[in-house]
Amino acid sequence: MTKPILFCATGITHSVGGIASANRNVLAALQSLAQETGGAVKVLALGENTTSKPDYRTFGGDKIRFALAAARAALTSRLVVFDHVQLAAPVMALPAFFRPPVVICAHGSEATWRIRSSSVRAFQRADLVLTNSHYTLGRMGGFVGTFAGRACPLGLPPQFEVQPAPPVAPAASLSFTAVDGEVRRMGSRVLVLVSRMDASEREKGHRELLGVFPRLLSAFPDAQLVLVGSGSDLEPLREAARASSAATGIFLPGRMDAQDLEELYRAAYAYVMPSRQEGFGLAYLEAMNFAKPCLACRDDGGGEVVVDQETGLLIPRAFTEDELFSALQTLLADPARAREFGEAGWRRLISQYTSAAHQHRVEALIRPLLAS
Repeated sequence: MTKPILFCATGITHSVGGIASANRNVLAALQSLAQETGGAVKVLALGENTTSKPDYRTFGGDKIRFALAAARAALTSRLVVFDHVQLAAPVMALPAFFRPPVVICAHGSEATWRIRSSSVRAFQRADLVLTNSHYTLGRMGGFVGTFAGRACPLGLPPQFEVQPAPPVAPAASLSFTAVDGEVRRMGSRVLVLVSRMDASEREKGHRELLGVFPRLLSAFPDAQLVLVGSGSDLEPLREAARASSAATGIFLPGRMDAQDLEELYRAAYAYVMPSRQEGFGLAYLEAMNFAKPCLACRDDGGGEVVVDQETGLLIPRAFTEDELFSALQTLLADPARAREFGEAGWRRLISQYTSAAHQHRVEALIRPLLAS
């Protein structure tokens, strides 16, 4: 009987966030690989708390129980894949001749900006490290040294259906409650940022956008800024937005489900995330799927996804307020050009960054480990 492939993850089907979205593509790729040899995939999900099944066990955040289960399951698996380096410790502690080949999926933060010494050792000992972009792979070289790293750029999360053509914004606009308490309809110049709001990691650009928005509203009275997401920084961001002189045009609706988010993307003018800590930036792909021009930082993972002056605009990672204002002004001042950027972004997504493209990349890189 063929041994199963083991996928140890923080969360997949019942979780939100970029890593969970990427995991859905990875899981589909592993299932395809397992079917090639008549095998199966077993999942251990640390951060989920749903009813466990034999092939999909959840642990509700219990790290000790998860670690013991991962170590036991690894002994009877043909391959183990981790979505986070810190989950790999129990299996890496096994003698090399006991454990199967190990694959670690490396995302930006835990692989570069917040890397631990124990993580460095795990990356060096792994049989394969799949980084979420060429950018992350390059950065890891300076922190990790020699390791079996391969770039495996992400793709559109499977919960988003690929648009068959560049969508046109709907005639009927949406309505949200502005931070001043008034319900307002969305107009034709809606700037959107979709991201987690973590008080310990303020690198997505929320406050910088709030800081520059009064100047932008003076230049474009119909401009609106919608910051979507939730987390420990949501209320502090709302307080900062309420204190802004541009509060009438700022909206923080919290987290949205997939259907509402799709409607917002359709209605948006541009996606603006001047993040300084992206290993890749899945949200850019979500916006590109709806033919929206994107603003990102060139010295960051977003600069690998967004092509400057072709699918959007790039600004320096250490940007000034004037640089951010100038880029936003450029986008808003020329709707025809912004539309051209968005359509070029949609074509780039279709050619390189679909869910299927990501899954094929995962399969091609992991298949040799299974063959050996």
